[in-house]
Amino acid sequence: MDDSEIERIIRQAGYELQWERGADGPRSVFALRDGKRHTRGFDTLLALAEHLGRIDRPVRFIDDAAALNTAVTKHSEVAGHFAVRLTACRVAVFNGLKFVQLVDASGDVTAMYELRPDAVRRTSSGNMPPEVVAAFQTPPKHSLLLSR
Repeated sequence: MDDSEIERIIRQAGYELQWERGADGPRSVFALRDGKRHTRGFDTLLALAEHLGRIDRPVRFIDDAAALNTAVTKHSEVAGHFAVRLTACRVAVFNGLKFVQLVDASGDVTAMYELRPDAVRRTSSGNMPPEVVAAFQTPPKHSLLLSR
């Protein structure tokens, strides 16, 4: 998808676009509605369209020690918990929700947790969006390194 298609999608939703150059040089784009600024500036049209909910956000793996610690704490409270190898664990964001994959010391057993603003729950691939399941099936590009 190129910028002209993304611009068309944003305009179909009733937004106008305005580009501005910051004092330090980089350009940013923001949405106008009824002639008034509706969003903060974004580096790309794609980022703006994702923010406006006009394009689905892809699954992104992030380094989030707080989310990982929250999932590990919750995992230690459940029956059948296992020792977690932190360097093999991954955190992903999809549509505003965080998903944490915990891996045991041998690397064979995993547990998935969904972190919502109001709760943390253990989940399975049957209860997750297919995009998230597919993302976690790909090998990690890097490991989250934490010291404990």
